Amino acid sequence: MKRIISIVLTVSLITALATGCGCGGRDVKKEAGYDVDKYIELGKYTGFKYNIDQKKFDEMLEEKTFESEAVNRPAKKGDEIEFSYTGYIKGKKVKDLSQDNIAAETDQKDNAVYKKFTDALIGKEKGDTATVKISGAEASKISNDKKKYTDEVSVKLKIIEVSKVEHPTVTNEWVKSESGEDANTVEEFYAIMEQELVDNATADLWQKAVDDATMNSWPPELYSKVKEEEEADAAYNADQWNMSLDEYYAMNGDTKETLEKEYMNQVKSTLVMWAIVSKEDIKVSKKEMEERYNDLFTELKGDNGYNTIEDVKKDYSKAEIKEAVYLQKTQNYVYKNSDVKKTYTVHNN
Repeated sequence: MKRIISIVLTVSLITALATGCGCGGRDVKKEAGYDVDKYIELGKYTGFKYNIDQKKFDEMLEEKTFESEAVNRPAKKGDEIEFSYTGYIKGKKVKDLSQDNIAAETDQKDNAVYKKFTDALIGKEKGDTATVKISGAEASKISNDKKKYTDEVSVKLKIIEVSKVEHPTVTNEWVKSESGEDANTVEEFYAIMEQELVDNATADLWQKAVDDATMNSWPPELYSKVKEEEEADAAYNADQWNMSLDEYYAMNGDTKETLEKEYMNQVKSTLVMWAIVSKEDIKVSKKEMEERYNDLFTELKGDNGYNTIEDVKKDYSKAEIKEAVYLQKTQNYVYKNSDVKKTYTVHNN
């Protein structure tokens, strides 16, 4: 199965790719395959303010050092609880407000509703149940289909597993054996982490540029291409998890509505890319394309018969690779022309 290349930032290329020359623009209709100006009006795409702050650093460090081990005891603060829940309105089960196999830390701060759930489960153990009342507004926040609710919801919870959570100290030994990163020292580990923070910032800034643009309509062939690629990528990932496509979508909480929203965001992103390429006269060299082929080969080597770079070139056309590099360069252009501050201190956990 051919894996759809992800036309997003990669750690190695974000800082390596050159920006455009800003020398007047050009017509990209031939390369894009449609009249870009007909579909998109650029908004702001430079001069954004962005802070890579201590909270972002600490959250990433916490995620990277997260370890958990199942325990046979009642849940207590600091644990992770895996649970299922079923929502009822006026005694009737609501599938949209029901989920299986949710894992949440008892002291997590990202989801106030899940915190209410885990608070109710503290002191209970595997197999125990609890019932929590939540408001319609709270129910709307956990709706699988992004629906709005006004009625009070009774939620029945059941513990599947309780796990003790630890965050080991980052040492050279831990980095080598436990971190899962391509690093051997604490310094190398933090360098990777800091690059990922830059990558996240770049992705966030790119989304700002996409959101600020106005899409009047879109080429039907672009929508079809995006949908086909997104579905193929999901099928590839489902296969890696030994799941059906529906099971994979369910695991990620994807619905028809959320998938359609993602397709349209990708369509708009592609149109914004071509508009910036045109306005800033961004070009892609043969060398940059060859570097992208080499990076892709490194990523896919040994996977599905990709044993040489020529195997990769047979499956991935020059047009695909060129568009991937264009997007990387336009994303990098937005980042480089924004006011990005780094206000965090690198520290051990």
